[in-house]
Amino acid sequence: MKLKAIFLILLCAFFAAGDLGAEEMKKKRRKKKKRRGKVVAFKAGQMDVQAGGGLMVQTNYSKSDYSIYGTTETKGGFPFSIRAEYGVTDFLGIGLWYGMYKDKITITDVTATSNIYGYEHKYMHLCARPAFHVPLGMAKLDPYVAVPFGLNKVKATPFNNEGGVNMVQEPLKSGFAWALHGGANYYFTDNIGAFVEGGYGQWLPLINFGITAKF
Repeated sequence: MKLKAIFLILLCAFFAAGDLGAEEMKKKRRKKKKRRGKVVAFKAGQMDVQAGGGLMVQTNYSKSDYSIYGTTETKGGFPFSIRAEYGVTDFLGIGLWYGMYKDKITITDVTATSNIYGYEHKYMHLCARPAFHVPLGMAKLDPYVAVPFGLNKVKATPFNNEGGVNMVQEPLKSGFAWALHGGANYYFTDNIGAFVEGGYGQWLPLINFGITAKF
């Protein structure tokens, strides 16, 4: 009887251990499957590179006082920018923005309408660009909110400046540029896609679009 009892106890212990081992294996399989099933378009350690153009630059000439002595007309060029961003976490990316564009402001003197002069401006932007990504569980779509901010460097070249007598205003100086953009990357392949974003800011394009690549 004792041997049978011992045998039954050992048999029960064996099956119990087998059940525990099987359950542990199931848990591991579920975890692996869950990890494999986690699909995101942006993740920690990822590097993004973007290049594109922009529209609707929000300018501010108030500090230059171009309009004090006459009426002004501004013609802008096509903004261009390149960016690079590194994924610090699955939600946060830290990057740099380099951009440039040109415009031309023409001033007509109200006291002498034949006195028409102005400045050609070349702008260069160098900004930090933190971005906050929204994980949707989709491999192709990567929505985000970005906040570029940094230097707006200006080179002002006068035109119709006859010996310096026509220029009654100080040229525009370099200053601070910033923006708040909401946008998204959409990937056509595992690495290549396009982006579009829009928002508000100062000295930076309000709408941007172009190509994006991730590595």
